[in-house]
Amino acid sequence: MKLRSFGAPAVLAGALLFALAGIAEARNPHCAGGIQYVVQAMKDKDKGNTDDYQREINKAVQQLEQCSSEDPNDLEALGYLGWAYAEVDSAGPAGRAFQKAIDAMKAKGDKKADWVANNRESYWATRFNEGIAKINAAQAAYPDYAKPPANDADKTLKDEATKNYNQALISLNHALLLKPGNPQTLRNIGSVYAFMGDFKTAEATFREGLKSAPNDSTLQASVKSVRTNYAGQLIDQKKYDEAIGFYNDLIKADPNNPDLELGLADAYFKRAQDNKGDAAKPDYHAAGEAYAKAASLKPADADLPFNAALSYQNAGDWAQAEAQWRACLAIRPNDADALSALGQSLTEQQKYAEAVKILQGAVMASPKNKTLHRQLGAVYTRMQNNAKSTEELMVYLALQNGKPVADAASAAQAAPAGSAAAKTLASMGAPEDVIPWTVDQQKIESWFYWKKNQAFHFQGGALYGKSDWSTAAAAAPAGGGKK
Repeated sequence: MKLRSFGAPAVLAGALLFALAGIAEARNPHCAGGIQYVVQAMKDKDKGNTDDYQREINKAVQQLEQCSSEDPNDLEALGYLGWAYAEVDSAGPAGRAFQKAIDAMKAKGDKKADWVANNRESYWATRFNEGIAKINAAQAAYPDYAKPPANDADKTLKDEATKNYNQALISLNHALLLKPGNPQTLRNIGSVYAFMGDFKTAEATFREGLKSAPNDSTLQASVKSVRTNYAGQLIDQKKYDEAIGFYNDLIKADPNNPDLELGLADAYFKRAQDNKGDAAKPDYHAAGEAYAKAASLKPADADLPFNAALSYQNAGDWAQAEAQWRACLAIRPNDADALSALGQSLTEQQKYAEAVKILQGAVMASPKNKTLHRQLGAVYTRMQNNAKSTEELMVYLALQNGKPVADAASAAQAAPAGSAAAKTLASMGAPEDVIPWTVDQQKIESWFYWKKNQAFHFQGGALYGKSDWSTAAAAAPAGGGKK
């Protein structure tokens, strides 16, 4: 199963906005002190004073938490608390503090809401981009995650991909905590699950994103894609009943999607293959119907009517098979397999004249195809035209049992003087192929004139038989046709 793509657009992290607000008079001392600790901590971080930075940022968290409980209306201090939480990697509390400050400031018309939002955006972008980088690393290590490793080297690469995907989830979930419900973050988290083959979790994640952005076309497409992939996964797991039910539900919601009909057809076809005899026929027939529907929705794809015809044929519905073989040939006229199968469908319906016409045309297009000669001969047999049946059988046996000599012209020139073979050489010229073969312990030599659609069969230089497939013959002539 080939996995569909889920976009993962990168966002460049912006620089932190260290816009420092002045400390108002009569401010709660924990609020004022916490803000001062944040300011000093960031200065020491920039200077590389790691020990001082860590001590100060932890003190900032303590002071600003106390501030929040004692003076919840100090929204600027609340924004600083989100900042301090983000620095100590407490993404959940940071996201809540940032959001509360932003919402309250906007409600009051406080322009500092933009400062808090931009500060949060910077921390979010850092985590988001970490996640994107890990996704890219996973895909570079092992692009087709659903494919089982073929060797130890592949196993190592897949393990590396697994590690990177898991790290991507950690970073992206931190980003989501900073911006709860963010559609872009949820889209990429869902993509990670989809890449790893966990389509149910991926769907739930994408749907969570749609709660915040119900008109997001990328999320909507992603939901459809993972649901389709999940149905395909059920087929891979041989859970055919579940797959069929799931595809039928998908088709109800999206009735003009040829890929869904194709998936449903595959499920029916594979379930039929697990059954025997007549028990398989209903599923083959259902597969034919689904393939045919997919073909009607995607009319340029010759493989779809081909598969529909094959399914109907396996179900024993020769009339439906005929219609689909003809649909396939309308798109791909020289498909030898489809021509052969159409000939069989017509023969099974006793439409012998039509079968001969189709098969003779197929032989003309592909004269070295021994199966087509055998099949054409079989139809002539049913028509009681034994003469033409024998002609085709001779060609088939030569191609089946013999092997062309390296130099056809030299082999033909070795024909006994005055023999039928020598006379044929004189009148027809050198054959394109000379094929020696044996039947009933008799050695036969067949000369093929492919461009003239004829073959001559000799035994010891004497004419044993001649084959001519240049025209389609009807039933045996009255009083003749038997050999």
